[in-house]
Amino acid sequence: MQTVIHRPWPLLAISFCLLSSGAAVLAQDAFIPRALPVENMAAKSAPEDKNKGDLSATLLTQKEARTMRLSIPAPRGQIVDRNGIAFASNRVVSYLALNYPFMENATPEKILAFAKGKIEAANRLLGKNWSLPDDRLLSHYEHRRWLPLVFSIEEGLNVEITSDQQKLLGPLLDDGLLLQPAYIREYPKDDSACHIIGYTGKTRPLPLGPIADGDQLFEELEGREGLEVTFDSWLKGIPGEINLLFDPDGKLLADEVLRRPSPGRTVVTTLDYNLQKYAENALKKSARNGGAMVIMDIRNGDILAMASNPGFDLNDFVPGVRQARWEELTSDPRQPTLARAFRGEYPPASTFKIVTALGALESGRVTAATAFHCGISYLVGDRYFHNWNTKTSEGNMNVITAIKRSCNTWFYQAALAAGADPVTNMALRMGFGERTGIPIKAESKGNVPTNADHRILGGELANIAIGQGAVLVTPLQACQAMAALGDGVNMPQPRLVKQVQTIGGIVVDAAEARPRRAVNLDPLHRDTVIKGMVAVVSGSGGTGRAAGIKKAQIAGKTGTAQWRIAKDQNLAWFTGFLPASQPVLAFAVVYEGRPGETVSGGAVAAPIVNEVFTKYFEGAPTDDPLVAAMKDVPQALAVDEGEMEGGASAPQSRRAVSEEPPPVQEQRTLGGFFRKLFKRGN
Repeated sequence: MQTVIHRPWPLLAISFCLLSSGAAVLAQDAFIPRALPVENMAAKSAPEDKNKGDLSATLLTQKEARTMRLSIPAPRGQIVDRNGIAFASNRVVSYLALNYPFMENATPEKILAFAKGKIEAANRLLGKNWSLPDDRLLSHYEHRRWLPLVFSIEEGLNVEITSDQQKLLGPLLDDGLLLQPAYIREYPKDDSACHIIGYTGKTRPLPLGPIADGDQLFEELEGREGLEVTFDSWLKGIPGEINLLFDPDGKLLADEVLRRPSPGRTVVTTLDYNLQKYAENALKKSARNGGAMVIMDIRNGDILAMASNPGFDLNDFVPGVRQARWEELTSDPRQPTLARAFRGEYPPASTFKIVTALGALESGRVTAATAFHCGISYLVGDRYFHNWNTKTSEGNMNVITAIKRSCNTWFYQAALAAGADPVTNMALRMGFGERTGIPIKAESKGNVPTNADHRILGGELANIAIGQGAVLVTPLQACQAMAALGDGVNMPQPRLVKQVQTIGGIVVDAAEARPRRAVNLDPLHRDTVIKGMVAVVSGSGGTGRAAGIKKAQIAGKTGTAQWRIAKDQNLAWFTGFLPASQPVLAFAVVYEGRPGETVSGGAVAAPIVNEVFTKYFEGAPTDDPLVAAMKDVPQALAVDEGEMEGGASAPQSRRAVSEEPPPVQEQRTLGGFFRKLFKRGN
């Protein structure tokens, strides 16, 4: 038997040389996105070598000579933040592979002896137990021996050979073993924005049968989740093509690049990495059981941060996720794979009182001066609906003070006075009950019950008025509503991806900032509600004072919701915008309480807002666009709690012992039963 060991197969080294300039750009962590004219970038073919064609014609007359045309996968494009910081990029790795020689009159025994001998030698050196089935070793020799056969595989995934391992393997290489280079995905920021960026997987396994024109040199990746899948057609680039010529002994004699690979496009998101990381860190520290925070630029709808906690390291999915890790993620009761910011649906609790107030004011049946008594409970039909403060009555209030103190019983009365339609119609107008349209699959739409679905009776309306019952929203929707309120005229279309561009900065696709819809809030009603939100943070007895920061005045609203009642779990919210007088940034935070944990929006959600914005403004340079936008805005406005019917000023309510725990379950009464029986009910 004649065995010819040819030199290490050089094709992939050649292909990586062709890609070196593109790969260098793709690996950069910082470049400034440029808005240049849109232009298609076609891959250019390499110059032809006429001598190669003559050589091919000669050799093809010889037995066992082979020519083949193979596809060179293109390096995948980056996903970056608004300043060019990479969330997803690429790196080159090496796998250990068999490099079969040509064997004259080869038998299965000889082929297996060669292959297993090389694999066992590598295993001894590295302390591994890699192997491939006999039929795989034989089939590859029969059909594909000209190409490397990777065997550094564990749990079906290729295993990277480290630099230290490569040094150990040095003496074994060039003699039936080689290092096969390939590029794989890399996530430099680990778990940051993991639910947004998503991850990739193999497009398809490499072929096993005879080599066909167009077969890939190595495995290609495709998006599986998040922006990786939504923008897959832009990110995957254009494959190259190479023509190879082998002599009868399997030695590579000539190669001709027919088309160079064209790297994938860069997806530029609207995210600000610093804000995203501050939000994620605050949630990890304070909302360990679960939570989310969304921050949006009111002026253009740009989503600057959209954090969900817990999350997961995207590099766990490179080159694929191991079964044990997948089971760990999917069995975790905290659901780390759930994108809470845009897929989590929660009762909005008292943050929804902003909607109720706007709807009631617009109905004309409630005015800025309308006074309702803020008692410890209010009877609706045959049920008592309670205030969060069940210890003392807080007296008469107008809408501003009711927002500041988050008085449930005031909002029960306001909603019943206005009727269901003004409240639910305002909720729909503010974007609840429909997806925002961000370019990620499976965004939740939430729920807003309306009279079109079924007749909303008094008890259900009382629950809706304080954001309980069947009302469900995502944190992204809550932030969008705050952006609409902050603008007052238009709701901005939430924008998560700014543009797609070439590695040279040429823009090939862009999402323009635009209004989503006109909300056209009555300026007087809007001003009244904002006064209440300012009082929440800056007023005496406000429920959200812990959110206040030095750099800007915040208008906000706390919320505390009954959530998973069977597990005794409650939610805490804080939503709003800043600066209060000239809104630039809208935000929403939700905190998932642990079973049995006592939570309130003012105690656990508001401090997250304080931490994130304090860190951002302390660390941002003076020329930061967001800082510049608030440079000349007054940092503190006087708290105006307005007038009440009868000409008196709204009372300065004292701070209660506890701030806004979840509403107490309403209670049925015998009196209510008899009133209904004798048709004197509500």
